[in-house]
Amino acid sequence: MSTYNEIINEKKAEGGAASLKARLIKFRKWSTKQAGITIHGALCIVNGEATDGSRNAPILTFEPQPAAATPDGSSAGGAGGGGTGGIGGGSAGGGSAASGGKGNNNKEARCGAIDEPVDRAMYDRTIGCQVRTVREMKKDEVALSVPLSAMITPDVISVSDAGQAVLQCMESSPANGGSESNFWGAFDSTSNLEKVQMGKTVSSRGPQLLVKILQERKKAETALAKAEQMMNENGDDLTNKLAASKSISHRAPYLAFLIHQRFANMENPPVGTSISVGEIDVVETFSPYARTLPCSVCAPICWKRNELALLAGCIPGMSALQKVAAQTMQLAAELMALLDAGLLWRFPSTFSPGMITWDRWVWAAAVFESRALPSSSLPSWIVMKGKSSSDVWESCGVMVPFLDMVNHENDADTQIEWSNSNSEEEDPSTWCLKAITQEKTKKHLQIYRNYGSFDNESFMMKYGIAKMSNAADKVKIAWALVDGVGGVDPPKDYEPVSDSCGVPSSQLVFESTDADSLKSWWTEQRLAMLGKATHKNDSLDALKKGKKITFWALNNGKIDQVLFPVAVVAALPPEKILEWHRKSASAAPISGRPLDGLTLDRANQITVRMYLSFFYAKKLERLLQSLNSCMKDHFNNVQLWAKASSGGLNYVAPGGGDSMAVEGESPGVVMGWQTFFDTYAYNSSMEVEDRYYAIAPDCCALTLYDGHVRSLQNTLDALANDSVFLDNVKQQLEELGCTLDNTPAVVEIKSAPQNKGGQGSSKADNESKSKKKDDKGNGNKNRRRDKKDGRPPAIKLHIGNLSYKTLPNQLYDFFTKLYGKNSVLECHIPTERETGNSRGFGFVTMPEQFAIAALESGRSHEMDGRILKVA
Repeated sequence: MSTYNEIINEKKAEGGAASLKARLIKFRKWSTKQAGITIHGALCIVNGEATDGSRNAPILTFEPQPAAATPDGSSAGGAGGGGTGGIGGGSAGGGSAASGGKGNNNKEARCGAIDEPVDRAMYDRTIGCQVRTVREMKKDEVALSVPLSAMITPDVISVSDAGQAVLQCMESSPANGGSESNFWGAFDSTSNLEKVQMGKTVSSRGPQLLVKILQERKKAETALAKAEQMMNENGDDLTNKLAASKSISHRAPYLAFLIHQRFANMENPPVGTSISVGEIDVVETFSPYARTLPCSVCAPICWKRNELALLAGCIPGMSALQKVAAQTMQLAAELMALLDAGLLWRFPSTFSPGMITWDRWVWAAAVFESRALPSSSLPSWIVMKGKSSSDVWESCGVMVPFLDMVNHENDADTQIEWSNSNSEEEDPSTWCLKAITQEKTKKHLQIYRNYGSFDNESFMMKYGIAKMSNAADKVKIAWALVDGVGGVDPPKDYEPVSDSCGVPSSQLVFESTDADSLKSWWTEQRLAMLGKATHKNDSLDALKKGKKITFWALNNGKIDQVLFPVAVVAALPPEKILEWHRKSASAAPISGRPLDGLTLDRANQITVRMYLSFFYAKKLERLLQSLNSCMKDHFNNVQLWAKASSGGLNYVAPGGGDSMAVEGESPGVVMGWQTFFDTYAYNSSMEVEDRYYAIAPDCCALTLYDGHVRSLQNTLDALANDSVFLDNVKQQLEELGCTLDNTPAVVEIKSAPQNKGGQGSSKADNESKSKKKDDKGNGNKNRRRDKKDGRPPAIKLHIGNLSYKTLPNQLYDFFTKLYGKNSVLECHIPTERETGNSRGFGFVTMPEQFAIAALESGRSHEMDGRILKVA
């Protein structure tokens, strides 16, 4: 009997390339002649980026055999030569290893790319194998037809020798005196068991999780070595301990099956030798299919220590690392339980010595996770014809040979989709899963199927890929009462990234851990309003206890449906809170509109927007700081710009890369995230329909993080000005019951009194608003004394020679730093009506004593590189 290594012949000088070519030819013969799969003649398998000079080179075609072959063995008709059928021969490339040196004698396939070790490496890369057209296909053509008997389903696993061996390792197996007559009743769903393991990781930090993963791998490898040693020393005198019922997942029998079909010491290991196989219609073997599966998958459960460290060192990588830890813990626990139950020595005809290793167990898990289709995505008749329960089908999924070679793209025109039904005239026993072209597909194009809309963490965990600029990306962010407190000074490092439209920072909401300020701002009235706005009393109780609630920052720039009402309530001035409570007490709210009766004037709208901008900016900066700490250890001491200001992710160092210092770091070249990502993330990526997919661990991790920071940056960009902001939240405001008061006028904002009770008033002077127009005079003509609302006489100063980039809140802060916190009453910078750009001058209203001091001090007022003209 041949061994697996002799069959695969991997150790040849050419690195296994010839072996892979031979296996692909065998797979083609098996799929079309034994499994009954019909493949359109216009389709071929292509080896990723391998080219024949101008086009990707086919490694396996499905055209009928050309009429003649040239003397050197090449096909006369070429890749696009004639025929419409899916079965039939071709001629192999001249003198290749697969054809035994006689290209015109081999009628099974034409192969052109698996000739070198690099070609083999390309095939084994995620999405390196592609399905393309060798000629045009019309719309609504059947690209692929697969009978149920050619699919790896729960029913196939339940009657297979490998599946039965795993079952007999369980206490509840009938063979062991158990009462469970249903094969799958002995197992539990993979998601349930991994959820239990996940609960053991929630309190662990990144380095602890990394150590745990490595420990679990070592434990499994040690258990295997010990079991093999016992077999060699004790022979038949071995004891076993059966695995408890429901301790093994639905996935485990699949893994055993894949290992048996790929690594068995025979050419065509049968699915099963028991009488049960006759109860279902299934092909004799799946070995030709299993042996063409890639030998490695870039899923995180397969990553090496240094690759996992990219997740362990960064806060945004924690979620993925926890999942890797839970998967690894469950895989190790299952393998060790099966070893204790005697899987290695009780079934020698199924699992020969050395066949099962930890690496192969993990390989099978990665292949199964990335290739199995959820049954809910397939036509309903497939599950209806099965013997296993629908819950098992949904938990396990279905593996469909050849179809799993079709790559993902959700926006391509060259999509294939399932036919929902077969013809009523057809015999149900002959029904097939049919993949239909949705549009006309030109020659040489790749065809795709839509795996679904996933964020990059899901793509990476399941398929080992990550989609750059993925619209489905999002990042979880947390909020607590301390994150929204008014009447406090802004943080020392505060740099606004949105236009405050003249609202001074004293009127804005920031974060504060000061107990008095927190109690003053978050009064019982405000908390009650927050409870109504969010409809979540449990969340409110958690917030009162100092805990946090979580939201999603979305890549499309939209504000989370729950975070938005939280921000509205957090940013309202105290008098608005009281006003709303009075209205809501006297009138019944409209059902489903929790803030019905709340009117937001221009100042309120700006304050809400500026608070959201501050909140997202702080989250972005903290995320960038975490990434900076992690990335410098992996990418040659790189330093990232960790501020939301100066372009945020799009920051470019002065001079295009001058040496600068990041606070707390040694001097060095500081990169914006976008520059860093463009430099490093495309090293191992593949272009698909003008989009790029990361296909290596480091690139996947960077693309994952890019989706996180991009979600925050895109939301910040949507908060830059009023028009975009209001357009984004219009529907949310309507659902809350808020009314907008956009009376056109120059908004006059006054400094808010610091009131310990949080109920200080700040009434708008409507009469003043109607009078305040943009002053067009010059010099002292713009100076005027004003005495209103009981405040001291004030003088409006004209500020000339302003930078066109200066914002009103920056001008306000500039003068308050020079002349004191209460020295500025109003601040305004006129803008062009058409463009909204600054007109280069502004007005600052100050109490008379401060204004005179500013005029007579003789001080040079320099701001943004310009000497201001104060008059």
